[in-house]
Amino acid sequence: MGEISMADNPDSYGKEQSSPDVSPNEVKVLSFLSRQKVILETEISIDGLGQREISSAISWLESKKLIDVSREDHTEYSLTDEGERFLREGLPEGKALQIIRNGNATVRDVLETLGQAEGKIALAQLAKLGIKPSGGILPAPEMPIFSYLEGRRKFLEKIRTGKEPLESEMLEHFRKRENVIKERKRTIRIVRINPAGMRVLEASSGNQESIGTLTPDLIQSGSWKSTPFQKYDLNSRVERILGSGIHPISYLSRMVRDIFLELGFTEMSGHYIEHAAWNMDALFIPQDHPARDMQDTFYIDSSNAPEMEHPEVLEIFRKVHEKGIRGYTGWGYRWSSEKAAQLLLRTHTTVSTIRYLYEHKQAPQAVFSVEKVFRHESVDWKHLAELHQIEGAYYGKDASLASLKWLMREFYRRLGFTQLRFVPSYYPYTEPSMDVIVTINGKEMELGGSGVFRPEVTEPLGLKHPVIAWGLGLERLAMIYFGLDDIRDIYQSDIDWLRSYRMKI
Repeated sequence: MGEISMADNPDSYGKEQSSPDVSPNEVKVLSFLSRQKVILETEISIDGLGQREISSAISWLESKKLIDVSREDHTEYSLTDEGERFLREGLPEGKALQIIRNGNATVRDVLETLGQAEGKIALAQLAKLGIKPSGGILPAPEMPIFSYLEGRRKFLEKIRTGKEPLESEMLEHFRKRENVIKERKRTIRIVRINPAGMRVLEASSGNQESIGTLTPDLIQSGSWKSTPFQKYDLNSRVERILGSGIHPISYLSRMVRDIFLELGFTEMSGHYIEHAAWNMDALFIPQDHPARDMQDTFYIDSSNAPEMEHPEVLEIFRKVHEKGIRGYTGWGYRWSSEKAAQLLLRTHTTVSTIRYLYEHKQAPQAVFSVEKVFRHESVDWKHLAELHQIEGAYYGKDASLASLKWLMREFYRRLGFTQLRFVPSYYPYTEPSMDVIVTINGKEMELGGSGVFRPEVTEPLGLKHPVIAWGLGLERLAMIYFGLDDIRDIYQSDIDWLRSYRMKI
């Protein structure tokens, strides 16, 4: 931290007819600074004043030219939830070392003990340390490796406690690892009292403390009669008042809505809570599909469930699942009305699309929605349990794979993505299906899925023409637009970022 340069001549601060008025809080800050050479704003500690009051006093003292302020960019590091877990339970590579410390451990031992996800991380980190399997057997590690990994643990401890400085080698290591540490850049102020401030402090040292705010206690005691009131300069600088702003997710939602409306689409809406019949069975998702398991879906107590919308479709779903339709075989199992009656938090907004089209069979229909969906996900840097899905669908005689590609190109072009590539994919209720791959800054990224609804979905509901649909996650789009590395940052209460976020595309 460098010294703050200032002129020796006090006249360099400007000749004033009278000393500027200062508040009691400003006097306290000047008094504290008079005992310091130069100090970070965050290191100032004054009894009776909070950090917000100190920060406000510094801003006013700077505007009155009673202190010198310089600014430095500073990067703060903190642990993610996974980083906290690693610190609490141990790093994956550390756990793996304990498994193979005596040798003769296999790769399978590590994967079965730690689980596939954590086991793969551990094996990758061990390989970087020179511990690589031979014939599936991992060699016993040398003792210095245990000390080195203990250094990694202590480094995470330093980040959690905010201790500095941080070792550059360790910092670079964890910055390259996904979802262990996160960094935030901020500007810090370095302050120092100047000669003008010292003169004001000396002049105010013998003065009686003035009244800045008239309180009921002052009025009831009558002490206001003998205490001078603080003078107010009506020409002084007024702090900028920041009004309300649009949250980045709301901003993107409006932009997406405008695009769909300009393309002639109609906005639809649905319910957070759905019957499994509409959410799953209507889309020809078999009742034993993994997506319907408890670990993938939030189920709700269905003991007092209301009657399902359009209960007449249940018999349609049963026949399709058990026997299929003409030209297409069904799943060939015994369909359960009990499973169809289960209540759940909707896992996608396509449920709204299929019900809307059942209620509006007159073609053409072009519909969209931007609404919340819920997934039983482990929350990490790229997954949320509650997120927004962008849904678009078209039903008509001219709906085809070619028109689907055209609509997607036009939709994504208006979002700012011009380099698109379509890759064959699989979804339970569309065939053919495609993923949309876009090129951003020379890198390819998957943005969404699309496809043509299967006949087993449309024909039983009386839809005589093809239905094409596509969608993407709004939060994933926000990560691209605002240059975020962690999807959770979109919803953090970082007022500075919320006030200053900028579009990157």
